[in-house]
Amino acid sequence: SRGLGDVYKRQQMNWHNRYKAMKSALKLTNSDIANIIGNTPDSVKSTTQPNKELPRWLKLAIVVYEKLKKSDDLK
Repeated sequence: SRGLGDVYKRQQMNWHNRYKAMKSALKLTNSDIANIIGNTPDSVKSTTQPNKELPRWLKLAIVVYEKLKKSDDLK
């Protein structure tokens, strides 16, 4: 059986994959995101490394993006 660490790691990668998909679909760069949140592109890059948990505000942005995308697909 897999340990809890493996489960946690898979969940993290899922968030990161969802983040990459959102960033790509919206054609956002780290500079774009940095301008939105009032930070530096390097800070955005550092904060979104695959070995780190994504910030809660970014998880919210991903969920909102996915819900809006889903509602657009239904039209």
